[in-house]
Amino acid sequence: MQTIAFIALTPRMQEAAREILRAEHPDVLLAEGLMDGAADTARALADRGVEVVISRGATARRVQDALPDLSVVDISTSSLDLLTALHKARERARRVAVVAFPPMSDNAVELGRMLGAQVDVVEWETQEGIVPALLAARERGADMVVGGYIMALYAARLGIPCQPVEPSPASILAAVREAKRIAHGRSVEKAKNSLLRAVLTSTDNGIVAVDRAGRVTVCNPVAGRLLRLTESDALGRPVDEVWPRSGLERVLSAGRPETARIERVFDQELLCGTLPLTVRGETVGAVATIHDAQKIRKLEATLRLRGLASGHVATARLEDAHGESPALAHAVAMARDYARTGDTVLLHGETGTGKELFAQGIHNASPRRAGPFVAVNCAALPGQLLESELFGYVPGAFTGASQKGRPGLFELAHGGTIFLDEIAEMEPGTQGKLLRVLQERKVMRLGSDQVIPVDVRAVAATNRDLGALVAEGRFRADLYYRLNVLRLRLPPLRARSGDVPGLAARFLDQASGRPGRFQLSGGALRALAAHPWPGNVRELQNVMARVAATHRGRTVDEALVRELLDEAPALREGHGEQGGGAGFPGPAGGAGTGNAGSAGGAAPGSGPGSAGGLRAAERARLEDALSRARGRVGEAAALLGVSRSTLWRRMRALGLEKN
Repeated sequence: MQTIAFIALTPRMQEAAREILRAEHPDVLLAEGLMDGAADTARALADRGVEVVISRGATARRVQDALPDLSVVDISTSSLDLLTALHKARERARRVAVVAFPPMSDNAVELGRMLGAQVDVVEWETQEGIVPALLAARERGADMVVGGYIMALYAARLGIPCQPVEPSPASILAAVREAKRIAHGRSVEKAKNSLLRAVLTSTDNGIVAVDRAGRVTVCNPVAGRLLRLTESDALGRPVDEVWPRSGLERVLSAGRPETARIERVFDQELLCGTLPLTVRGETVGAVATIHDAQKIRKLEATLRLRGLASGHVATARLEDAHGESPALAHAVAMARDYARTGDTVLLHGETGTGKELFAQGIHNASPRRAGPFVAVNCAALPGQLLESELFGYVPGAFTGASQKGRPGLFELAHGGTIFLDEIAEMEPGTQGKLLRVLQERKVMRLGSDQVIPVDVRAVAATNRDLGALVAEGRFRADLYYRLNVLRLRLPPLRARSGDVPGLAARFLDQASGRPGRFQLSGGALRALAAHPWPGNVRELQNVMARVAATHRGRTVDEALVRELLDEAPALREGHGEQGGGAGFPGPAGGAGTGNAGSAGGAAPGSGPGSAGGLRAAERARLEDALSRARGRVGEAAALLGVSRSTLWRRMRALGLEKN
């Protein structure tokens, strides 16, 4: 839609504008009009959607006075335009007078001196003053007058020679550029107003706003319904007539907000809050928000009930898996494909590769996204306690059980997804009960003989080779095949080293709370790229957190990065944990077998000392940490720089969980 129009004062000016605008600005409408006629033309153009009008002098002012909501650009008369007209007039007459509407007459005397001519100036303000001004110029001895198109018409009727001041192409183009800038600004403002209008209309809150005079400027539909009036009834009226007890006038005078209070309006209780609107420290208005108190009470009760029933929400999405590597892109694409199905997903990846992020992302990309997402770490709890968490229990099911009983996580996940993290650490007895639930889609609470149907999708995760554990007799084969329907292997960070710089910068920004606060040097990036990252993305995030906590300058150099990498704890959740991890004792007590085919994995028994020596050293290290933490596993894990679940696994492997 064409939103800019050029109203020429004469056919000659219109034709000149057409030639000037044809190449660069063909979208500008061209019309003709003078004074009141131009105002009528502009009114018709506004009805067609025109928002900005370009005209000149008194005609531009007349259009603006007639249509105050229209933006009007006045074609300025440059000194060069006036000088050109004076030069032409000087060639035809001895004495020249400029009879013009200000500011066209500005600098006329000085420009005349430049031409060696005496120039008289007679100004007029309204159309009625043009004839007296022309007569005055003639009486003062002018042989020719110079001015705008309107003055030229009157001069022709009086028989007075006239030289019109023609707008130059540069002046016309400058006016068009200004008009387009204004049109763009109006478009942006209109979009903002439309957005604001949509927000005000769609919100469940009633909103009433007033200007500094206390007159209503906003009354959205919810406020109208609660106050039982229409928007047209409220707008422009003093707020004390519309809503006498709003408190907005107090806020305007005091400039301070008022906390929420209960007001009775008609037969309903309303929760009201008021806030001053300030610009550069000056109160320019106030706004009140209105809520139906009864509706809030019902909503609170619903939320409390829902919180007790679930309280489990997936916040991560697959888009949160940041990186450009083909390996990651492939994993994300497969996860999207899996999300569309309802089958069980088995996530396999080293510690710190983002297994829970992918689990949450699959849930949020699935048809179950509106349901709960319940996560449980199978390594964090002993067998019987894990069973009670997964399946629930009835009152008195075991010593210490709640007298009210408790639903299990499978029940809480009904209609959604349950995430079984570190599934390989589940004890054999619990594995059998989990298999039955996955097969039958029914759960039986501990101590009960009643079955409860559940509609749950299972997503399991592990950093160990379940197939090898099945071969060793340490994981049920039937459960393995039940879980291993859709298998997704997550790439370790060393397999996507090209993502390290971007991830490092992102984690630095997150840790500092100020994007751009730190800059990683080339040497620092090379050091990060060369690191094997046994802890994967989690380790990288931790290193960047330490950088943000300890570094004071802007540029992070290589020396600092290497120092922090060297300080990494000896107990790593490393990339060799499928068989216990490179350099760590395996579950059976031997040295770790490493991750088959992965960089950094150690051969059995490799490294300094024997496997038994490594086991003894590791046991001493864990016992020391547990002693310092007074037996609290969470604190000991923090001292060692590993997760709680990893420490539980090491304790179980070393026989420390009984101590």
